[in-house]
Amino acid sequence: MAYAGPIGERTAWRADQALPVEGSVEVGLPVGELWHSFSRVRGWPSWNSCMWTATVTGGELAEGRTLVWAFQPLRRYLLYRLPAIARLTEVVPERRVTWQVTLLPGFHARHTYWMEPLDDQRSRFGSWEVAEGPLYRLFRPFWLAHFRFVCRESLAGAERLTRRRTKG
Repeated sequence: MAYAGPIGERTAWRADQALPVEGSVEVGLPVGELWHSFSRVRGWPSWNSCMWTATVTGGELAEGRTLVWAFQPLRRYLLYRLPAIARLTEVVPERRVTWQVTLLPGFHARHTYWMEPLDDQRSRFGSWEVAEGPLYRLFRPFWLAHFRFVCRESLAGAERLTRRRTKG
């Protein structure tokens, strides 16, 4: 079952045919083991190559905490790091983590990483993202490319976690 997205607040994104940017992948890890690796935010860059750095206030994922991270550039030859700050709005261990980016005036984004058990040895990992606001619309081509990059690299990263387990 794929993540259906938020219900209620801030739904102007639904008018954008390109949103949500989403995807999922089956991984050869039990959901508890997947969550164990995922919940260590400082370790995200070690398996998710779209991340350059990541941290969360208080050290653990919990609703209301602040997530601070920076993305790698869309292409290696581009010399930038894209910083981000978000508020964690939903943390359900072994199921999903959602945050909202509202720091930039005129830009509101919501991202969810979700997971679900498939059986005792496999689970599904997914990424789901939407955005809205004048700043999103002004730079829409960049943001859509960025969201696709994040989704693609996050799913590939979840698969890398499986390969690490089989090597270790």
